[in-house]
Amino acid sequence: TNERVDLIVNWGLFSFSDGQVQFGYDFAKGRLKYKMGFQRMDDFIYEYKDSKRGVREQILNLNNKIKENLLEKINENYKPENREYSYEFFYDNCSSRIRDIINISLGNQLKLATSLDANKYSFREIIHHYLSNDPWLELGIDLVLGKRIDVIVDNKNLMFLPKYMEEIFDKSTIENRNTKKQLILKKNEIIKNQPEELEKSNITKYSWIIFVATILLLIFKREKIFNYWSIINFLTFGILGLLLIFMWFGTDHQATKYNLNLLWASPFNLLLIYFIISKKWNFVSYWYLIISLAFIFTTILFWFTLTQEFNDFVKPLILQLGLIYYYYFKKNKNLINLNSTKD
Repeated sequence: TNERVDLIVNWGLFSFSDGQVQFGYDFAKGRLKYKMGFQRMDDFIYEYKDSKRGVREQILNLNNKIKENLLEKINENYKPENREYSYEFFYDNCSSRIRDIINISLGNQLKLATSLDANKYSFREIIHHYLSNDPWLELGIDLVLGKRIDVIVDNKNLMFLPKYMEEIFDKSTIENRNTKKQLILKKNEIIKNQPEELEKSNITKYSWIIFVATILLLIFKREKIFNYWSIINFLTFGILGLLLIFMWFGTDHQATKYNLNLLWASPFNLLLIYFIISKKWNFVSYWYLIISLAFIFTTILFWFTLTQEFNDFVKPLILQLGLIYYYYFKKNKNLINLNSTKD
């Protein structure tokens, strides 16, 4: 048939059919099912134009036989039993699915080009590059995602980002015994990209202000204010620790596991609030503070060993948390010695 079909095959669709609460729960737990579906080209373009996002197309240089094979694979994927998949941001997403179905359709004829960025950067470094103008979002990602994203990204896995998939496809070839031709026959810019100009900001200055505030409270020995300040710190980091524990053990997200931010953002920080308020310092709090100081020291070592990269914003917070631990460790030790002397 010569009928022209202008459709978008989209692997980034999901459904709200179970309600927003269930949707939010499934998303947080990493159990949200994405699915493949079709959209009218006009509707797709309207959405992107409305949100001021660019659209470029790459026309594949395929013969009729390979086109039929590709359409067959797409139709197979569209069967109800095959549409849904467990979305994994770095390894199985709406970009990598396109890479995979084209690779399957072409078989060993497809020779992927090698990006200049292959085997150079970690997933975290790549994310940092694209979020350089949104430091708060970058901080949130760095806090929640664990050491599994601190691995060097090879050429294939770079294609989790559409930008890299486009660049690699641009230079890839189709080769067989007799011929060699470019994978991309032609490129068109359907909607010109209009990126929003965001002013770069350095948010680390705020965490250094917090660090200086802790130093000043220690210098001027404002014990009551320092206690309140410490409770705010322990409450904040304790709640963050509970969130990180949930993201590690309570969800199916692979990237949130093995998160070394738990060395300092520990849920056990909440226990110290009890000791501050009750003033019942004992051997339990004493040894907890020793262990906490050891974890802080270990965390600082990780800055240099790069087992997991920590966001620059949290480094002053970790240092000032170490000072708070040490203050209460000395206080705890003095009270234990005082009680021993009385006995």
